Amino acid sequence: MAEENKQEEIKVEENKAEATEQKVEEAPKKEKKDAKVQKLKEEVARLERELKEEKEKNLKEIAEMQTTKRRLKEESINDRKYASMKVVSELIGPIDMLVKIVNGPAPSEEIKNYQIGFQMIANQLLGVLETEGLKEISCKADDEYNPVLMQAVTTEEQEGLDSSKVLKVLQTGYMYKDRVLKPTMVHVAVPKKIEEKQEENKEEQKGE
Repeated sequence: MAEENKQEEIKVEENKAEATEQKVEEAPKKEKKDAKVQKLKEEVARLERELKEEKEKNLKEIAEMQTTKRRLKEESINDRKYASMKVVSELIGPIDMLVKIVNGPAPSEEIKNYQIGFQMIANQLLGVLETEGLKEISCKADDEYNPVLMQAVTTEEQEGLDSSKVLKVLQTGYMYKDRVLKPTMVHVAVPKKIEEKQEENKEEQKGE
């Protein structure tokens, strides 16, 4: 009986030893497996980052392409829209001179007849340019001065003004569609400077 118990104890010890040995053998395998899993996780994370960067790069390139496409389309539309602008700009000067001549005083009846004929030609030319987009800038005396549409050739100071006013239209201005082709030349009245008013008041007080 004692012999049997002893053999049983030996067997239990052997089993414990085998289990311990198996655990010792499995430990490096587990470490290797964990390291492999960690490496795979890092690889997945790297690929996800690269994929995200690639997507962002592609989106940026698509946005740039769309912007370029839109800009080229707008430029193409503007090129077609303002295709005649250069020709109209070159013609408006001579036509203006022709209009000025026909509106001048005629020294004789014969010259007056010529002026009437030239006036008809000028009107026809202006009509053709108007179909291309030319239009006269509306401007008359007492209008408020607009530096976008007008050019002040001469100025004079006047009292009682809050803003600059047109005194006289010297030369007609023109728009080509929505662009200023030639500003209206004007003589402008500008508000008198406060300093000058004060000096004048002082001079008047001295005179009194």
